[in-house]
Amino acid sequence: MTTAKLLTSFSSQSQKFFLQFGGQGSPYLKELAKLFQEPELKEFFAISFQTLDQIVARDGKSPFLSEGLNFKAWLENPDSAPSEDYLSRAPVSVPGIFMTQIANYVLVTKRGYPTADLIKTTGAISGHSQGVIAGALVGLGKEGDDFLKAYSDFLKFVFYLGFNGQKVYPDFNVAANIVQENEANGDKNPAPMVAVIGYTKDELEDRVKQTNESLGLKGQDTVFISLYNTPDSMILSALPSSLLAFRKKWKAEMDEKKFKFVYLKTTAPFHCPFMNASLPGFVKEDAEVVPFPYSGSDLKVPVYSIFDGHNLQKDGNLRDILFKMVLIEPLYWDLAIAPIWNDSSIQAVIDFGPSVVSQRLTGGHLKAKNIEKQSLCASNAKELKQILEV
Repeated sequence: MTTAKLLTSFSSQSQKFFLQFGGQGSPYLKELAKLFQEPELKEFFAISFQTLDQIVARDGKSPFLSEGLNFKAWLENPDSAPSEDYLSRAPVSVPGIFMTQIANYVLVTKRGYPTADLIKTTGAISGHSQGVIAGALVGLGKEGDDFLKAYSDFLKFVFYLGFNGQKVYPDFNVAANIVQENEANGDKNPAPMVAVIGYTKDELEDRVKQTNESLGLKGQDTVFISLYNTPDSMILSALPSSLLAFRKKWKAEMDEKKFKFVYLKTTAPFHCPFMNASLPGFVKEDAEVVPFPYSGSDLKVPVYSIFDGHNLQKDGNLRDILFKMVLIEPLYWDLAIAPIWNDSSIQAVIDFGPSVVSQRLTGGHLKAKNIEKQSLCASNAKELKQILEV
């Protein structure tokens, strides 16, 4: 295999990469269909479909999977794929996104970035929301059949994470009156998560507190700040009715300041206490079919927590830690990517998608800190060409 120019350059200068992976809310099926055409990924997709078949054999009759989990058919004939609404259901989108980003990673390792060399030249890894699980898989530094075995285990794990998240929030349909009131506000496709762009962290925390207190939103009606993405872009998670209540309370102010309120394409309120019941449910009902013998000590590269920024190499078995990090604990993206500015050897970010959302979030922090470092995303055809240049 010819080694890519960028990897050779970094190795010779003892420079390091920061590897990152994206999360929920990104379109993924078209990207995955394109990757499906790559001959180097034939074995990867064979293992993917085999693993999904095992899941379907056990849980394919779930109402959450009413249109199946037949990624093989959807990739062979994209016109046969279900609607975007179905593809965004957590038990479908979580494994779909995971497959896409790991396919991007595997393709890069086969086209100029041999795994052992890439791992040696990587200073740190993380991932936005569910992307931290992809980061943990890559951080194991496994190759060949060992990698494919671990990948299959992780694919089962991410499916059952999404599956149990959806069990806690099983309602895909938003009430007609809530849809209408959102439309009256100029907001489309209400969901249990929404991006609020414009407020600072302190300003949004204050407004969420005021909303919950003044409207008596308690228990499962509470509005939570679930993801702190950039200095002025955060996500709220709650019942659609509670998010509507927040919007109505602050709409005039947001309109005046030209702040944005954009619902995410997702079907469960990730990263908040609403999801507390998901882990006990997983342990009780599904954990026995998820082989997960992976601990922090198995990681060859530091992988950083999206909750508090600690290095997962210090942890024991990673299963419950990763589960809580993605479904229950809030996300602080600045803590996850802090090595980019704290470690002077890290000189470039490589993002494995899907799409370019997480790349942009990292860019928002670098811009706020006036830091310029190379940032390339494998989901962007032009940038992939740069990554793979020999």
